[in-house]
Amino acid sequence: MYTETFDQKQLPSLGRTHPLGLVPLALFMTAALLVAVTINQPQPICFAGLIMDRLTAALALLVGGVGLACYRFSLRHLDGDPGQPRFLRLLNLTVASAFLLMLASNIILLFAAWTLTSYGLHGLLTYCTDRPERLRPARKKFLISRLGDLMLLAAFGLIFIEWNTLDAHDFLGANPTGPMATTVALLLAGAALTKSAQVPFHSWLPETLESPTPVSAMMHAGIINAGGALVLRFAPLMAQVPAALLLLSLVGTLTAVLGAVAMWSQVKVKRTLAWSTVSQMGFTMIQCGVAAFSAAALHMIGHGFYKAFRFLRAGDTPLASSKPIPPVRTLTLTLLGSALSIPVLMYGSRITGFEPLAHPGEMALSVIVLLSVGQTWVGLVGNVFSAGRLSIAFLLTLVVPLAACGLYHAADTYFAPVWGERAIATGPVAWIAAVVPVLGFVGLTVLNATLPILGRVAGGRALYVYALNGFYFGAMADRVVDAVWPMGSDANKEIARA
Repeated sequence: MYTETFDQKQLPSLGRTHPLGLVPLALFMTAALLVAVTINQPQPICFAGLIMDRLTAALALLVGGVGLACYRFSLRHLDGDPGQPRFLRLLNLTVASAFLLMLASNIILLFAAWTLTSYGLHGLLTYCTDRPERLRPARKKFLISRLGDLMLLAAFGLIFIEWNTLDAHDFLGANPTGPMATTVALLLAGAALTKSAQVPFHSWLPETLESPTPVSAMMHAGIINAGGALVLRFAPLMAQVPAALLLLSLVGTLTAVLGAVAMWSQVKVKRTLAWSTVSQMGFTMIQCGVAAFSAAALHMIGHGFYKAFRFLRAGDTPLASSKPIPPVRTLTLTLLGSALSIPVLMYGSRITGFEPLAHPGEMALSVIVLLSVGQTWVGLVGNVFSAGRLSIAFLLTLVVPLAACGLYHAADTYFAPVWGERAIATGPVAWIAAVVPVLGFVGLTVLNATLPILGRVAGGRALYVYALNGFYFGAMADRVVDAVWPMGSDANKEIARA
């Protein structure tokens, strides 16, 4: 039904004449204009229930750019499919709703865009009527989204009742505090967790692969960021509620670790990418949980464009896997690369203002950066040791920590007009929220190094089976979904025919 290879000489005329193509192009150009305006006018601009600032403009550019790329890809990917016009309308509806979600300040408008995005995505996930396997994951996602809707609706209801406003910007400007503000923050955090595929609400994401490739690209690169975008929009409130930050950090760490382990075990390209998204969304929530909101925004935008590219190129021939590296060598190289990076990171923090020793969140990010440098040493000289590779490893040891400090500081500076003066939380809860992900990533590093050994013992082989099946969260969720939304006779007929 769909082709994964394209002949550049046979581009369909639809790509140049179909009027639906004006929608994603207009959204992308509007977002680019907003980015240019907010660079010159950094203070938020509120108009007709919308807010235009550097954060919303950047997120809108992500949605618009990914939406335009997926639309162009769909013209060729579904060329000749009689349902293509309906698919393109659904795609445009979903992208436009997500675009509005990034800009909405009025909470009624924001909730409407939040819900419309979910409904549009459900239509895209169930588009391929000849694939009955699409139904259960789509229904699972639909029900989880409704749970998030209830939490978001409850939070907005409390905002209106307690603060007598329907505008999120005005609500945050009132500097809300007290038990009611804590409740609102926790409800918003819960809604974000359901929307961004966090444990235990994540199992639908690696299973929704029966839809056309551009749907996967748009979902993993743009729509999945809606939860993170919600947290970032309410960051001034979240920063004052340690319980909400701790919740985001704990759940994000569990999601990042589980997603990474499951990703390592996959044998199919798209499932590997899907579990990678689960892990990356967990890391986004970690960054929010340690109050590193600018870093979270930077990560969401970078990961979004990268993941869209990877999904749209998923049909390429995969690279050959390298042979396993002995655990002792892996751990030694990781420790060596990480240790050599410490003075470089400290120098970078001094010249940029990045403060890993004063800010718990920046401490957590610094340790993760050090571990990443250690992993580059493993990848470069773990199997093939040469002077050239060793020189590249030393060069990256100098470049990566400095670049990380510079990027984090630049993101803080760029988004400063959005959140204002940042209050640094340094209490016990803030340190717990920062230490938990550090322990999680250290554990992942050790586990990754010992995989060659684990593969030779019964416990390790059992871990592989569990990881391959996503630790059976999906099976447990399926039973709940089947109890709430039983598969009807039409669905059973489809499965029987398949």
